[in-house]
Amino acid sequence: MAPPACLYRFRPLEDALLDRELTALRESFLYSPPFGAMNDPMEAFYETGGPGDRIVEAMLGPAAGGLQHLYGLLSETIDRFALVSFAGTFENLPMWAYYASNFAGMCLEFDTDQLTIGDFQNETLRPVTYAHKALSPLSVADMAPDRLEEAIIARITRKRAEWSHEKEWRYVTGEVGRKHYLDDALRRVFIGPRAREDYVTTVCDVLDRRPVEVLQGEIKGFELTFRTIKPARPIGECERIGAGIFDDEEIYGPEALSAFFGSSYEAFLEACRRTAARPNMEKFAGIDLSTDRDAAAYVWTVYRLRNGRDVYDKRYFDRRLRLLPRRA
Repeated sequence: MAPPACLYRFRPLEDALLDRELTALRESFLYSPPFGAMNDPMEAFYETGGPGDRIVEAMLGPAAGGLQHLYGLLSETIDRFALVSFAGTFENLPMWAYYASNFAGMCLEFDTDQLTIGDFQNETLRPVTYAHKALSPLSVADMAPDRLEEAIIARITRKRAEWSHEKEWRYVTGEVGRKHYLDDALRRVFIGPRAREDYVTTVCDVLDRRPVEVLQGEIKGFELTFRTIKPARPIGECERIGAGIFDDEEIYGPEALSAFFGSSYEAFLEACRRTAARPNMEKFAGIDLSTDRDAAAYVWTVYRLRNGRDVYDKRYFDRRLRLLPRRA
């Protein structure tokens, strides 16, 4: 299943958690907690010791204690996995009640494609599956190198069917901690109709020089609607994180690229300029015709995150300047 174009993260706005949430907005990160910290104690449930393992134990006899050691190592591995959960819409009213301070919190809208460029690179994004029963216990066979990760992820992304209305997606991350994203990966922030006025003002102040639209909720009868209270800043007015370097030296073969794009070449250069204007854009690592994909040019971009780390993103375009799918 392909992920939705946007992912949504419901967050609280209340005294005890306000500094935490504002820091995450200010520094452009999402926190990835261990899966054991999830709100539903039955989710991410797993057991060890499948039926086939009993045969192995019988064959090994006294040496079967080694299986328990393996199970212990497996549990330690699983305990190191962490999750960041998202919804597929901002209009799910129960989610506003559960996770956004009973309509006094906020919901963050992310561009799914842009979210993959930061610290979520090479992490696994999966839809949650909903069922009435847990998967079978993890067995020795599941510990094979080509099966273990998938076996763990299948269990970490499983919840009881009663939660299916959430339509949840999860990033399964390799470790607990902050996951920084590009400033413009965050597109909109929806604030609940019950949010305190001073909290609303503070959120707008934090995002003032960001390309992020802030909207406030209103209750009209049986409807929850939103109106813009802070438009997204134009890119040229946003706070810069990267240097935004673009000059002719980044284009390795301008004549070949001009011939490749033809009448679209100037539009291609303009697209590069727009990329350079993005808040986190540091520089181009290369712009050239591709040698590993037929009839394609590439743009290799370096972005600087707010934690100071540089991340790389390589995009391919065809002759008509259409973005080609990412390589798996």
